[in-house]
Amino acid sequence: MKSVSDFAIDGMPNSMCEIAEIIGKEGAITLIQEYGGTRIFVPRKLRVQNKLATLLGIEQALKLSQHFGGETLNIVRGADMLRQKRNREIIQLYDSGKRVPDLARAYNLTERRIYDILSSTP
Repeated sequence: MKSVSDFAIDGMPNSMCEIAEIIGKEGAITLIQEYGGTRIFVPRKLRVQNKLATLLGIEQALKLSQHFGGETLNIVRGADMLRQKRNREIIQLYDSGKRVPDLARAYNLTERRIYDILSSTP
């Protein structure tokens, strides 16, 4: 299992590292995408109809509830991390044969921005 420092290296905001260790990085990213910039209350007893269970899946939501039940969590915006994730996706799609105009439309960006993203890779 990755340590907190591994998540930080991957671009995960420090305040989300503990959450990422409990529910995984993808689960933490899902929380950021859904609740970024807000606070969420984690119930002590989780119901199947709970929004966290629907969003994360019951297993991950239960882990979150067992660890943070009764607490209010501040979910960071994570704009830089999400932008980096988007850029990696764009590069992978381009490398797999997607055309720049298609990527621009899919990500609601200009073609110029797509070219900038593609040229920024090491």
